[in-house]
Amino acid sequence: MEHNHKAETKKTHTLIISDLHLGTPVSRADKALKLLQSYSFRKLILLGDVFESLNFKKLDKDCWELLNYIGKITKDRKVRWVLGNHDAGLHNVFDSLMGARIYETYTWQYKHEKYLATHGHQFDRFLVNNAVLSHMATVMYDFIQRMDSDEKKFSHWLKRKSKGWLRLSDKVARSAIRYGKKHEANYVFCGHTHKAMKKHSHDIKYFNSGCWTDDPCTYITIDEDNIKIHEY
Repeated sequence: MEHNHKAETKKTHTLIISDLHLGTPVSRADKALKLLQSYSFRKLILLGDVFESLNFKKLDKDCWELLNYIGKITKDRKVRWVLGNHDAGLHNVFDSLMGARIYETYTWQYKHEKYLATHGHQFDRFLVNNAVLSHMATVMYDFIQRMDSDEKKFSHWLKRKSKGWLRLSDKVARSAIRYGKKHEANYVFCGHTHKAMKKHSHDIKYFNSGCWTDDPCTYITIDEDNIKIHEY
């Protein structure tokens, strides 16, 4: 992974970020805005879970500044919003504000190769098979976040432990690669697991964009055939 803290404007063709979970105490909307402002890019892919829930009252000033900025850049840049499990129903409200084209799975071609981006919750069997338990866990975690210290150390520790215990990252990666192979993709991009990752299997290159609720925040850039995961 590459570390990016330089002040000057950087250039890339495509920028991918996911799992902002706007509306939660651990979301880093201010950092995400600074990231977007620090880059010159042609395409932005919001790879799911941009929001946490339908409760708009939880969106603070930093969240609205980020959303307004995304809405402004759609005038001269492509913005693609791939829906995550937390975004359900929200695209009907925010698609006009952000001006993003909305997809369940977004694919594109470049130099005779196929790129595929999907959030990844489809490959999370626990989430699919235990919707009620997953919702209860989300509500409980939201409560813990609000009761936690300003640094949210316990929340972050709990999130990392739960994701690791479920071995979610590897499961999603394996299933996403199989999905990519079925759809004849050369590159597959996911979020959902909150863990940045790259993997190469069955001639398919898999990348996970990580999240913007933990430190370090992570994102992906794509230039020609050069794909990198960065820490912010």
